Amino acid sequence: MACLSSLCRSYLEFVRLREHLVEEHPEVIVPVLPPERSLISASDIHSMRLFLERVSKHPVLSQDYELQIFIESEFGFLPPAKPTKILGKLLNIGVKRFSSGASSTLSLGDTDDEFEEERAASIKVESKLQTVIKNLDKEIKARRDFSSKESELATFCSTWAAGESMPEMARTFKMLAKPLDGIAKASKAQVGGDATVLGSFLDCKLQHVQTLSSALDYRLSVLGEYDAAIKTTESKRKTMERLRSSTNINPEKVTDSIDDLEDAVLFEGNMKMRMEQVSAALTKDLEGYRQQSQEDLLRCLRQYSQRQIGFEKAKLEELLSVAVGLNLDVDEEESRQSNEHAPEASHHHSFR
Repeated sequence: MACLSSLCRSYLEFVRLREHLVEEHPEVIVPVLPPERSLISASDIHSMRLFLERVSKHPVLSQDYELQIFIESEFGFLPPAKPTKILGKLLNIGVKRFSSGASSTLSLGDTDDEFEEERAASIKVESKLQTVIKNLDKEIKARRDFSSKESELATFCSTWAAGESMPEMARTFKMLAKPLDGIAKASKAQVGGDATVLGSFLDCKLQHVQTLSSALDYRLSVLGEYDAAIKTTESKRKTMERLRSSTNINPEKVTDSIDDLEDAVLFEGNMKMRMEQVSAALTKDLEGYRQQSQEDLLRCLRQYSQRQIGFEKAKLEELLSVAVGLNLDVDEEESRQSNEHAPEASHHHSFR
């Protein structure tokens, strides 16, 4: 369980909440969660708290009813399976009714270039992130194998020291076994930490980019529907003009054409309003997306650097312990030689 102040929710409940928000608000770039692991770390809890803060401050997501239930309710969170929204049904019916059937060519000239640039960039970033994740997995595996070899070397030195007949050689290998074992344990923990910190960041970043791509694709689909609605309205107007110029006018056809044109104009207006809403929401979300990406990167680099410094210090201390042991041996040897020469000096002094 991840306890966030007075809120206590499981990781699965957080996943359910995010899936609900993504499905309910396809035009929004929903913040991401850390990847699922067997053990939830303090960093994961911080990431889930940050996720909750971001969605709670979002102008659209903060108004979601299920989010309020998630925060305020003391019971287990399970969003109900909701039917398609009435507006969505009407839009779908309208598209089927008024669409010409041919693949529509986008002809709107608003801020398409900016969104298209973001979409192209997100595709490239997603591909690069997938490559980096694969390479990180290979690097982590290689370092784990190397830390295992370090552990084997420490065991080898300890075994040799136990069976060595020469005291000096036995003491040397025993002196090396302890720091080598400490370095191996530090390396193993360091690799696990790197896999957690870097792996989590890259997975979250990939999920964030994919959410951005989905939001941009959704806007593109709404834009296509709006473009088709414009063409349908124009087609209905042309039909009305043909009827007006006709010498043999059928009153029923005129009534039907008027109704079709009114419906087409109404649908076009609804699609225009939806298009403006989606574009405005996405424009604001792009600013938040860039800011969140920068914050997440800086937090990952800070956490990664602190962990690296800590592990490298631990390894250095293990190596320094060998130097300290060697210095002690040198001091003991010098002290022993000094004690051996001391009686001779005392004997010569008394003879004189």
